[in-house]
This record gives sequence, C-alpha cells and structure tokens, in this order.
Amino acid sequence: MEKITIKGIARLAGVSIATVSYIINGVHEERYSKATKQKVMQIINLYNFRPSNLARAFVSNKSYNVIILTGKHSSVLQKSESYDLIDALSKTFERYEYKLSFRTYLKDARVDTAEVIICAGVEEEKFLRLAKENFVPLLSLDGKINDELFFQVYQDFSHVLSEGDKVFGKGNYSLVLVDLYNEQLKAEIRKLCADAIFLSDDDLSRIPKGNVLTVNESLAMMKPDGCNIHVVPFITQARMDAVIDCFKKATEREQGAKHTVLVK
Repeated sequence: MEKITIKGIARLAGVSIATVSYIINGVHEERYSKATKQKVMQIINLYNFRPSNLARAFVSNKSYNVIILTGKHSSVLQKSESYDLIDALSKTFERYEYKLSFRTYLKDARVDTAEVIICAGVEEEKFLRLAKENFVPLLSLDGKINDELFFQVYQDFSHVLSEGDKVFGKGNYSLVLVDLYNEQLKAEIRKLCADAIFLSDDDLSRIPKGNVLTVNESLAMMKPDGCNIHVVPFITQARMDAVIDCFKKATEREQGAKHTVLVK
C-alpha cells in the first residue's frame, strides 16, 4: 500500500509542505497555533506516517485495550439501550481478545492506554475535543461527525423509514426514538422525518396512539397502550461487523478507506 507523503499531509491539513515539515521536526513551533499542530499530528497518526525521526515517538506495542465512551444517561430507556449496545460490543471484541473499558466520561482528556476510543452516541463537540487531545484513533458510533478524517458508523434512517412504509404505508405511522446525544444525527433524522419524536425521559404518554416505528427494542418491550409498534433493529450483526471493520482500518491507518458507514 502506497504511503502518504508530506505533500499529502499538507493537502489534508490545508497547510504548506514547509509547515508540515517544521511541525514534524519541531522547528519554529512558536509560529503555529495549537490547532494547526494538532491537525497535522492527527493526520500523521491516522495515516501511519513514519519518518525516522518520529518512529520512537509513535511506535509502541499493542495494548489490546479499547475504551467505549457513552453519554451520561438520564432515563431508564437510555440506560436499557446503552446496556444492550455495550453487551453486543463486549461479545464482539472478546472474540478478538481485546479488553474493553466503559466510561461515561474521561477524567483526563488525554488517553495513552488504548488502541482506539469508540464514542457511542457522543456529541460532536466532545468528540472533536477528545480528538484534539489524543493521537490514538477515535471511532464515532451512532453519532454524526462533520469531519471526514474520522471513522463513523450509524444507522441508515432512510432505510428505517422505507421499512416503515412497507409495514404501515407511507406516512401512516409515527417515528419514535429514544433520545440521542448527538445533535447532528438528530438533525439528519429530522430532515427525513420532521415529526420524529425523541424521548428524553420515560414518559410514554408522549408516544402517539396507532402505528409506531422505532429502532429501539426497549420501547417495544414497554408495550405502550394503544400502540402498534414495529422495530427496525438498532443492534444487529451488520452493525457489529461495520464497527470491527472500521476498527481494523483505523488501527492499521488504512488509506483510501470509506470513513462513514451507514448500516441498514
């Protein structure tokens, strides 16, 4: 596989070749903002760029540690969905002999003890803040990040709605979802379905009577009165396969890989 060059790094970072060279070699560091240096170093890490004078700083043995970072849950429904996701991720990564650590926060923004940080449903601002402080790959799961440098996996809600159309008929149902932390993904869903309802608490009275489409098994288990619920599963083998595929590409710094994966 062809390695990325300093010219390629400069193009991706939107800076000059000289700037990349100076930052790599620690020359004239005072000329460049912290944001510029972080952007260049993030690209160097993601593309596994290894000039000899950086080899010692970057090369290390695998830790086989993965951090799963989730939001702080405010409802029983959110906790239930998070538990099911964590259970699926645990079983998936155990097959590859990785050790998982689950956090709802990171006490220190800088993490040097993990191969990858998987941010499950984390808001974009928090994700990008972590990216600036860490040179290990970050993967966004169920959250939309407006930066093509990062791998992200989330549900294809156009497919979810097409499944609802098949079951209930177009427009003959309500889309109801357990609330998401990532506002960018919520905005994308609302573009597809302006009347989508996001449950931020456990008040089932907000669920309209009649046909209900959801991706959350926990809602179906609650069996709200007067609701005919159809679930397009949120946690599937296809989702776990996509996470593992992106995880491998991120840790191997694979170039040219598709970074955004929508799971049907």
